[in-house]
Amino acid sequence: MTRHVLLVARAVTHTAGHDTVRRLAADLRAALGAPVSACFLDGAAPSLHDALDTAVTDGAGEVLLVPTHLPPDRYLDTWIRRAHAHWAARQDDPPPVSVTAPLAVQPALVTALAEAIAGTHQPLAGAPGPFRSAAWSTVPRHRHHVLVCRGPRCTAYGAHEVTDTLTRRLAVHRLGDDDVLVTATGCLFPCNLGPLVVVHPDDTWYPHVDADLATRIADDHLRRGQPVDGRRPRSST
Repeated sequence: MTRHVLLVARAVTHTAGHDTVRRLAADLRAALGAPVSACFLDGAAPSLHDALDTAVTDGAGEVLLVPTHLPPDRYLDTWIRRAHAHWAARQDDPPPVSVTAPLAVQPALVTALAEAIAGTHQPLAGAPGPFRSAAWSTVPRHRHHVLVCRGPRCTAYGAHEVTDTLTRRLAVHRLGDDDVLVTATGCLFPCNLGPLVVVHPDDTWYPHVDADLATRIADDHLRRGQPVDGRRPRSST
């Protein structure tokens, strides 16, 4: 029976952190000679749901989840279980799925840190100028601020595809940050309506956004200033 291992992480504030988790999965795959992939509970792709789907498609007889977030994160532990339950309820015959203790509490982590302390040290030097650059004092001049929920439920529902579609369509229309500032957020609360997109200052909320609706939001609302299907600001409904 083939076991697939999924390293499950939370979103971080920069894409290099996501790439680090993916590289860790690749290195572990080479070391074990077995299927190992990275996935994310929120904020990045692939989602845990998508990774489980891929494991099933690839013939996994069982799946082992490894929480990789440092430090230990109760949120990650809770939402791994919730996300798995949501996924399993929609499968005809899902493989058994189990979860390890978090990476943060594994005894070998202490050994790894001790080896880092005993290893090569690199002196730090450099000028602090960029830390307080004048460029970071200018408020962006964007006409619209678009919030895309990347909480765990919206991520499971397909928020990554929504973000990608918005980004591509805005690029096609040559709308940069001075026109439309797209910001990924944590939970925006009406989770059952996800994926959620909110356009400010219009206070217009779009529920259940898929790639088609994201395209219309970019083309009609953000480019032409015409909310999709005549939607009105939330405060006026």
